[in-house]
Amino acid sequence: MKPFRASTNLALFTGMVLIALSIAASYVTINSLISGAQKESDARETALLLQRVVSEFKTAESLQRRYLLTNAPTDLAEYRLSRARIQEALTGARAATNAPDWRALDDAIARRVEVMEQAVAARQRSGLEAATAIVAGPVSRQLHDEIENLIDRIKGGDAAALEQTKTETRQIAQTVKQLLLMGGVLSLSIFGWAIQRMLRTQEKRRRAEAQLLDSEAMSRAVTESMAEGLVTATAEGLIVHANSAARHLFGYRLEDLVGQEVTLLLPTRYRMGFGAFFSGLNGRQRGFREWDVKLQGMRHDGTEFPVNVSFGDVNVGGKRLFTAIIHDITESARISEALRSSEEQLRQLTDTVPALIAYVDAQQRFQFHNRAYEEAFGLKPEQIQSRPMREVLGPELYEQVKPHVREALSGYSVRHEFEHVTASGDRREYVMNYFPRYGENDEQDIVIGFASLGTDVTELKRIDRMKTEFVSTVSHELRTPLTSIRGSLGLVWGGVAGEIPEKVKNLVGIAQSNCERLIRLINDILDSEKIESGQMRFELLAVELEPLLARALADNEGFAAQHDVKLVLRKAEHPLQVCVDNDRLIQVVTNLLSNAIKFSPAGSSVEVTVRKHGRRVRVEISDKGPGIPDEFRQRIFQKFSQADSSDTRQKGGTGLGLSISKAILERMDGNIGFTTESNVGTTFYFDLPEWREAPPVTAPVGLYERPRVLVCEDDPDVAKLIGMIMDKGGYDADIAHTADQARDYLKMETYAAMTVDIKLPYENGLTVVRELRAAKRTATLPVLVLSVIAAEARQHTENQSLGVSEWLEKPLDEQRLLKCIKRAIKSRSNGKRAGVL
Repeated sequence: MKPFRASTNLALFTGMVLIALSIAASYVTINSLISGAQKESDARETALLLQRVVSEFKTAESLQRRYLLTNAPTDLAEYRLSRARIQEALTGARAATNAPDWRALDDAIARRVEVMEQAVAARQRSGLEAATAIVAGPVSRQLHDEIENLIDRIKGGDAAALEQTKTETRQIAQTVKQLLLMGGVLSLSIFGWAIQRMLRTQEKRRRAEAQLLDSEAMSRAVTESMAEGLVTATAEGLIVHANSAARHLFGYRLEDLVGQEVTLLLPTRYRMGFGAFFSGLNGRQRGFREWDVKLQGMRHDGTEFPVNVSFGDVNVGGKRLFTAIIHDITESARISEALRSSEEQLRQLTDTVPALIAYVDAQQRFQFHNRAYEEAFGLKPEQIQSRPMREVLGPELYEQVKPHVREALSGYSVRHEFEHVTASGDRREYVMNYFPRYGENDEQDIVIGFASLGTDVTELKRIDRMKTEFVSTVSHELRTPLTSIRGSLGLVWGGVAGEIPEKVKNLVGIAQSNCERLIRLINDILDSEKIESGQMRFELLAVELEPLLARALADNEGFAAQHDVKLVLRKAEHPLQVCVDNDRLIQVVTNLLSNAIKFSPAGSSVEVTVRKHGRRVRVEISDKGPGIPDEFRQRIFQKFSQADSSDTRQKGGTGLGLSISKAILERMDGNIGFTTESNVGTTFYFDLPEWREAPPVTAPVGLYERPRVLVCEDDPDVAKLIGMIMDKGGYDADIAHTADQARDYLKMETYAAMTVDIKLPYENGLTVVRELRAAKRTATLPVLVLSVIAAEARQHTENQSLGVSEWLEKPLDEQRLLKCIKRAIKSRSNGKRAGVL
């Protein structure tokens, strides 16, 4: 009994222990199964999150490319929305896992999105090419490869974890089987419970797989919506899929492409080479990317077109497939070719021009030059292109042109001359013209460089010097004997040699008349040369105009009487003053009167009328001659111009009078013109600025000599106002209405200070200031700029050492002007005393 009981107890105890062990083992086993199932579920959810992140990221990339191509606001909006969904997906991923690879993927996608944003900004700011440069740039490719590697690593890690979970599950299932055999009903119950739990886990897995299928469908939809063509092929080169853009691009249906060799999309002559290239992709490591491969595509109808292809690979169901993103570059290739052709034509054109042509940027570097630069400086193209001016021109020549370069970069057109010894040793003279170039849009007020045109005038100057020397020599050599001839003829005509017969007297008169005519011709030629060479001097004085005209009429009365023409002077209502050179103005009036008299019919009159014309004084000389022929009017002021070659014989004259008159008037700030009507008459007129005297300024006798200020102002009213302000402030003032008048004043007088307007007739006031600083006598003369554009001019000349004491804008403030004058004069005086000490 005891043994039985003991056996029973033992069996019961054993059974109890077994049950307890089974229960414990079952409990541990069940918990292990639950944990494995949970891990597997977590792995599936992680894979689903990864798929969602990748899908959203690919969608954003595709939408961004579509926007870069179309620049459409709607595409930009879709891209912005897709970018937001990426952030949502990444936020979910961060909440689900904190694995290092996930953090790295999060960071890489953020940087890739930043590059995509830069491309969008470049597209908006500079166009498709700039955006394409960013998309195809090394940073973008590097980030793309980094993201692909991280995705593959995460997928590989999840797959390994899932496989390990399955292995553990199989081991646990075996343990459960043994426990079921040992534990009997209890084990079966536990196993049943575990199976129930496993079924629930499988249900979760099925739901995750369904979501994964939905994600794949979304990815396919995104692929179909891409603007670029996308073709997927096997390692053998057989087409698996082509999106709608690719089908439209090549003109095929999907069923016509699937299963065909990918070389079908290329012209026959390229298929063998591309087949070898595609086969070589098999040897590339997984996740590779090959960007911007230029190929020639062929459509279904046989037409060829250029494409840009980017290659890569994907792993689908354990099978490696190769992808090709295809972009039609027909239009961009056409534009690039047109630009290259245009640039080549421009370079060929400029290379044939015998002049120095270049473009220099704001950093004084050559961005364009023609062949003449290379020949003149003995340099190769690469020694000039993008090199600084100092390096190309050399330090010595650069220092000569440096002020002119700065002036051009300040926004002014510049003309200057320089000499240069070429690489062949020839000394050449050039006239250089600089033309500033302004930027566009936000930089439209900024000088970004200047165009340079240099003309070789060596031969022209040599010929001009020869001509000048010849004319001067011949003219002077002729004047000496002509003086003797004229004097001798005059004496003979006057009877010094005794009474001469009437016939001889007529011959002497003819000789004397033609001698005078020859002297006038020589004088006209000399005057013309003086004007051209700038050697004709002008002594400008303020004079009343009408007495000067009366004197000219009196001088020509005899000539008018010879032609039976009467001279009439019609005066203005009030006396008018002009600032002129008396002798030169009489020369002009004499020329015009001579022409009017010669072409007036006998018994008619030539009228000289003086009147005000705006702020200027007009003198009109009218005749009742035949008028000026239409074909002669355009060249009437050219040298040696006459309406008909017979005029020289019939009317006399050199054809230089009007040309000389025009040049003289322009030097006195005047202008000349005419009106004419056939068979009615002609009126020549010239205008001169009216001279208005500033009120007299005198210092108290015996006390002190007042400082004298030179006022250079073209407007008579403003000049008068400044003179009155100077007088009130205790200064004497001289008024100059032109730059030439100011130069003449400066030669004759020493001034305490000077004011100058920028907009002077025919000249920029700042040119006068530069001349003052270059001359030793006026280098320290205080100068005040008074102009409506003073602030703008000051900004443009910031880098130039003009030494302007003050820049004052019009209308002027009297007190400020006087304070500035006083401060400038005092500063100069202190400087002189410091120099003495």
